[in-house]
Amino acid sequence: MLEEIGKTIRKQRKALNMTIEQLAEKSGSSPSLISIIERGKLDNIKMQKLSDIAQALNLQLSDFFLNENLQDPDTLNLINYLSTLPEDKRRNLAKLIMKLKNL
Repeated sequence: MLEEIGKTIRKQRKALNMTIEQLAEKSGSSPSLISIIERGKLDNIKMQKLSDIAQALNLQLSDFFLNENLQDPDTLNLINYLSTLPEDKRRNLAKLIMKLKNL
């Protein structure tokens, strides 16, 4: 699980054109901790630290626990955008996306 979280962190960091050092500073972490997490070499992490990293990457803590097929940066951004919409607008946009996929 922590290995997948590390991959998600790295993908999102790179999508945001952030260095490890920038992410470390923004999340109140050390660059070495970010590096260890991204390489999947950490045995455990406090939820608060993971939450700080998620926030620095414009993610929700729950994004780390989605199906790994949904964890690429573009999909995460779409999911998070959809979650901000009122239900009727979200439903209409989902219908439109489904129509587009059939083109």
